[in-house]
Amino acid sequence: MNIAYISVPYRYGQGKPGTEHGPAAVEKAGLLATLEARGQEAVRYGEAAVLSEDAVREEDPKLKRLEGVVHTTNDLHLIVRDALSEQRFPLLVGGDHSMAIGTIAGLRQTVPRLGVIWFDAHGDLNTPETSPSGNIHGMPLAVALGEGHQRLTEVGGTDIKLQPEHLVFIGLRDVDPGEQELIDRLGIRVYHMEAIRTRGMDAIMEEAIAYLKETTDAFYLSFDMDGLDPSLVVGTGTRVADGIFLDDAKTVLKHCATAEDFIAAEFVEVNPLLEEGNGTAELANELIGDLLLAMETHRLVK
Repeated sequence: MNIAYISVPYRYGQGKPGTEHGPAAVEKAGLLATLEARGQEAVRYGEAAVLSEDAVREEDPKLKRLEGVVHTTNDLHLIVRDALSEQRFPLLVGGDHSMAIGTIAGLRQTVPRLGVIWFDAHGDLNTPETSPSGNIHGMPLAVALGEGHQRLTEVGGTDIKLQPEHLVFIGLRDVDPGEQELIDRLGIRVYHMEAIRTRGMDAIMEEAIAYLKETTDAFYLSFDMDGLDPSLVVGTGTRVADGIFLDDAKTVLKHCATAEDFIAAEFVEVNPLLEEGNGTAELANELIGDLLLAMETHRLVK
């Protein structure tokens, strides 16, 4: 299995300094050793380009740091596209969640019917008109669905990147009114915490992957660290109570890893400046290791 490790050291989709150090923190926690220990053929495939602070204009309070986000996501989509076209598995570490604009656009250029499993406390379905903050890390899925500012929706081409029936939320629990309206109007599938607690994560993931398999060619996992319970993660910027615990998170990874049509994963919103030590990055490294081990084991026993 060929792993293309792609780092996205930027923070322009949100306002707190620190996510630009996320990839370095996960590497400090042992990511490269994890890749080697898992027996992967891994390469440091690329690093998304990031504008300097001086070059990022913040002209619109409803769409903050647009220049920085457009620059990085445009570059990232090319890196992801090339990695997938070379039959590598893109493994991305960020970086705030607005980077998914580039990830989805890049994958979509190779996979016409792309599926997405979105592990997150938040909907990330806002537009400039509905966002309470103007932070673009709350908008990537709206952008992928063709909603929002043209410069964002046209990253990677003018076509719509994601269909609503190709999206599944896991762990959603903090949704703005505009996001809920979009979920209801488009009929997007959501597994809230109540369903996870009552039905169990195994049943949820079996159903979610079967659902995507019906209408997509392949899917990827976007794993926001704030999807986890706040007791597990300090170094992430928008923690929400009553989150997913570690065993359930690892169940998500196991089910993705053993699916035949699983093509990429990203781990986002690691912010080492928000904690003493490097605990959140260490946990991200552990989760990545579990994912890759499950993928390798599944490949060997096929």
